[in-house]
Amino acid sequence: MFANREKLRTEGFLYPLGVRRHIGLFNDIFADKTTSDDAGKLLLQRAGANKNSIHSVVLSDEAVSKRRDLSKLAALQKYFDVKVVFAMRRQDLWLESWWAQNVKGQWDRKFCHMSWPEFMSKREKFHWINYDRYIRHIETVFGQGSVIPFVFERNQMPDGPIAAFLQAIGFHGYSRLKKGGGSNTSLTPEVSEFVRHLPLIDAPMKLRLKLIEVAEQLDHKIRSEEATTLMIPFDQRQSIMNEYAPGNRKVANRFFGRDELFVEPLPDKSASVVTPAIPQDTEEMMQRLMSPFMSELIKKFSDK
Repeated sequence: MFANREKLRTEGFLYPLGVRRHIGLFNDIFADKTTSDDAGKLLLQRAGANKNSIHSVVLSDEAVSKRRDLSKLAALQKYFDVKVVFAMRRQDLWLESWWAQNVKGQWDRKFCHMSWPEFMSKREKFHWINYDRYIRHIETVFGQGSVIPFVFERNQMPDGPIAAFLQAIGFHGYSRLKKGGGSNTSLTPEVSEFVRHLPLIDAPMKLRLKLIEVAEQLDHKIRSEEATTLMIPFDQRQSIMNEYAPGNRKVANRFFGRDELFVEPLPDKSASVVTPAIPQDTEEMMQRLMSPFMSELIKKFSDK
């Protein structure tokens, strides 16, 4: 949306404040550096100052979901008819992906070096993937009907997640927009475990992003050997989904008129599962992971 903000503006959608992500605004509100009342006034003023007629202001920050209490945002209702677009990924796949994204991106010291078993032992902390409960909390803040959910599955997003989001906010010109960035795929379990031991979080952001690119190049080589990225054994996966099933069913009934929220089946019981690990033999680890990582690092920075 940031890359297409001028095009969106001409069609009445304001992506405000000149930032790619509105984490700063939300963090300031939750840290009491500003209020949602003041934020609402500012956003309304920005919308009114446009030469185009603005009917929608869009704020984007995935980290808002981690907040247990959204009541500090309630005053936005004084200025806007607030709608929350909420994408829901199947919980077992979300857990696998979020661990891998944490150790790859290393934005949170609590999780970026955490082993996969320890991460799974703390999954009750991820309150926002209880979708029924979290949607009901959002509605206590913004009212009944304030949530626009969609299911993060390929066959339920025929044109992809960005198009699904834009459709949810009422913009139907996805095909006319230019691509705003690359993909953000998770690393394979083995490379994730390797990167987990690296102190990428201590690098300045620009350098950290370059180091992540190096890890991705290593991952391309490992991925050609083994395709599986599944880490949860079948019985445990089924148990996890049984735990979330009652809430998922409520969301599916209410918003989609069906019993099942996620329609894609669980991986087959015979599907390969990998526990994140690096070779225990030092020589093998150096040859398989460290040496290729350093080779990619040298290529990345050799002309700098």
